[in-house]
Amino acid sequence: MLANRLGRIVPILLLVATLACGGENVVAGFGNQGNTFGGEEIARVAEELAKAPTTPAVSDDDLRAVYSAIRENALQGDPKAALVLLLVADKQREKTEAE
Repeated sequence: MLANRLGRIVPILLLVATLACGGENVVAGFGNQGNTFGGEEIARVAEELAKAPTTPAVSDDDLRAVYSAIRENALQGDPKAALVLLLVADKQREKTEAE
């Protein structure tokens, strides 16, 4: 039942997040402060960093620390962190229902 609700809520949140960003290639901010980038740029940077031989491997502990920070921010009302947390919950529910 929760997965059904999440299935209806998540697309709406994604739409809101997309509209708030205004497109897929967004750079917002003034000068070198507060700049944010759209999804394609983030994916490209992640890919380049993953290929670079000097980039340290991301450990499970690193991922747990990132998840903890996102979860804490979501529970404090950060809408972007809340969206990530809802997406994680949705994926977890899909996995549980498939088993």
